[in-house]
Amino acid sequence: MLLFADAEIPKPKYVAEAVLTWNQNQVGFANLSVKEQQFYYWVNYSRIDPIRFFDSVVKPMAEIYPQLKGKNYASLESELKSTQNLPLFSLNEDLAKMAAYHATDITSHNVSPSHNSFNGETFAQRFMKFNLKNCGGENISNGPGSADILFMLVLLYLDINVPDLGHRKSLLNRSFINTGVAISSYKNGNTFIVEDFACDQK
Repeated sequence: MLLFADAEIPKPKYVAEAVLTWNQNQVGFANLSVKEQQFYYWVNYSRIDPIRFFDSVVKPMAEIYPQLKGKNYASLESELKSTQNLPLFSLNEDLAKMAAYHATDITSHNVSPSHNSFNGETFAQRFMKFNLKNCGGENISNGPGSADILFMLVLLYLDINVPDLGHRKSLLNRSFINTGVAISSYKNGNTFIVEDFACDQK
């Protein structure tokens, strides 16, 4: 497990106005919490300009936390700098409900982060339960309540100790165009993030 000292997380000065406009025009955006809106912004920020995301977000963080630098750091730099023209994620009402359901279920029962619900329901079963039919995926992340949302996203991208790089693959999946984000807190204050993805649902 990585241990990080408290330090200010560097944020890029550049503001992606196109992302702000896109996000704010999404049905359901106003229903997101401030942290959920922030997470959604940074996810789409990383999609619209992967090179800038690496240079202005990932790289400065790795300067503060050298333990982030490893083979996954190098492969992420290569992948982001060769990725182009990813579509921005649209908010999807069913995915939003699905993410919120899972985030609340896990934290309210105070169980370890998992893709399975407290009652054993799998991601695939939840996907069908919420009227989703085509391809999809799910990322989950857990951290202390003080954890910076952008920092938690970078850790998902780095996928340290995750051999299949599953989180990164979902975030950069060109076929995934819909998303739902939910952030819930455990009784001890820890943060649990759920982001669900889906292809075109038409």
